[in-house]
Amino acid sequence: MIEYSRHIKEYLNHYYSSFSKIIPLEKWGNTKLAEKYMQKYWLNEKLYTSKWKPLQDKIFIQNTTLPDLIFRSEFKVEILRGGCLFIEEDFKQLQKIMQELGEKKFVVIQSSQEYTAGEPMFRMEFPVNITWPELMSGNYISAVLFEMSYNEYFVFGESGNWGKYSASDYIYPLDIIAYKAEWSFVFKKCLKQSAEEQKEISEWYPSKYKQLLNNH
Repeated sequence: MIEYSRHIKEYLNHYYSSFSKIIPLEKWGNTKLAEKYMQKYWLNEKLYTSKWKPLQDKIFIQNTTLPDLIFRSEFKVEILRGGCLFIEEDFKQLQKIMQELGEKKFVVIQSSQEYTAGEPMFRMEFPVNITWPELMSGNYISAVLFEMSYNEYFVFGESGNWGKYSASDYIYPLDIIAYKAEWSFVFKKCLKQSAEEQKEISEWYPSKYKQLLNNH
């Protein structure tokens, strides 16, 4: 059985189109585009277990979610407004960072939540130089992956020097980005956030993150 066959069938359901601004209802359900996309970018379990899971465990603390700390203690943290995995501006911002760090590939691993029990979970591997239109080329698969407002994801690259947790289902949706101190200059330069927005978001931080940021 193909690992992603359930994704192709499950997310074909027009119910999920209510989350999407990218794919209009009348174009929802192009299984040919969905299958082509998954053939190209699905991360199979064997490769995930052998290569990517050990990296994930070096960046993220296992079996934790907000309000607890998600990243290991050696990482510095920035918190941005969230809501979904990526919008175009967010992706291009992170893409620039990945390119400056010399990353070639990055992965998106769906975080298990209570309500996702039994649902097909995403494991995707992408080249860093992928374009936004190509990311969106999977029809309903791209829409569910990138726009679903209650799914949560781990995002990280091969270097193990950074990670992102997309906490879309938290009380206030947040993007938590962490990185090793030697790369602070890259992240500070590329992560743009107005003082007004930063002040607003700071009121949403879980208490452990407020303490962590105050200690930086």
